[in-house]
Amino acid sequence: MKKLKVEFAVIITLLFLTSSVPLTATSEIIQITNYKPNYYYYHENYENDFYFVQITDTHVLNKKFDKNETSTKRLKCVIENITSFKTKPAFIVITGDLCDWGGGDKTGELNYQAFISCFYKKDNMLYADSTHSIPVYTTPGNHDYMWENNLKNYHKYVDKNHIDTNDKYTVTYSDVSLFFMNSGFNYVSNPRDWTRVKGSGIYDDDIKWLENELKECKNKHKIIFMHHPAVNSKDNSGEMTSVIARNREKFVNLCEEYNVELVLTGHTHSSRIFDAEEKRYSENDLPFNCSRYPTLYVQTDDCKEGVHYRNISVINDNVWLEKTQKINFSCGTHNKIRRENMLVSLLKQVLIKIAQFF
Repeated sequence: MKKLKVEFAVIITLLFLTSSVPLTATSEIIQITNYKPNYYYYHENYENDFYFVQITDTHVLNKKFDKNETSTKRLKCVIENITSFKTKPAFIVITGDLCDWGGGDKTGELNYQAFISCFYKKDNMLYADSTHSIPVYTTPGNHDYMWENNLKNYHKYVDKNHIDTNDKYTVTYSDVSLFFMNSGFNYVSNPRDWTRVKGSGIYDDDIKWLENELKECKNKHKIIFMHHPAVNSKDNSGEMTSVIARNREKFVNLCEEYNVELVLTGHTHSSRIFDAEEKRYSENDLPFNCSRYPTLYVQTDDCKEGVHYRNISVINDNVWLEKTQKINFSCGTHNKIRRENMLVSLLKQVLIKIAQFF
């Protein structure tokens, strides 16, 4: 458990998106009251303050399967909004399900081509802006494996730098260590019940890697990113739904032991916050200064049914978890033609699989 802190900071209110009000500062005892989304709060004496943005579950489709290109337009919409903030984020993280299906066949390849068309690329890295100042980090999700249960196309188009480590890697910003993990493909632990699908990870090697990284970490703040949650609500039978299938308790214990502040995930297409004891926190109570809480296991809403993102700020050497925000988006209708194209494509995938057995 983390100790409570007495904090002093200057609250700076940055203009709301398109506002042209200049940045100003006043000295106050910190408490972020009258919280306003997309305002950036920082301490004037701390040059290491920054924020980053999490988006998740973008489910991009190629125009062959998405006639109106709604999914790519939706992703471009959120990226353009984020890069238009007057104070730019240090980076963006997309926590899985980049494509609606991305496995190693040709249709998955087309979907990844559509996904990377929303970004700029340099030296095998994705960026949100043309000046390559806002890197985009990713973790794979279960849809990125579909339908062939491999990440061949993900590695070809998105991240070829971490193939040998099963897509695990660390990034350091200021006094914050970021740990990126692969929570795996669709996994059914009980063949008699196909409705309870979990993430196939995380494996013993992943746990060993994480434990070693946490042991060696000298930075004060630790944040983990992956697609599937480690803590979620339970169904009527008492089973935790849509979480990692392997080593869940070991993972949670490591997070608690090494004072990980946040585990940021997606997958559920909803915004939820839990602690290890399965206590649920309300989004309406955000922002949270994470130093005042145990490890928080956070799910962020998707960029498929809606256009959502979440800011996480490092202010005065504290990590602040902010509310999920929704961008108003209109790009035609999800009409009958689009649905029919999707169904035809999925039917083709099934027929290809059946044909392989004959």
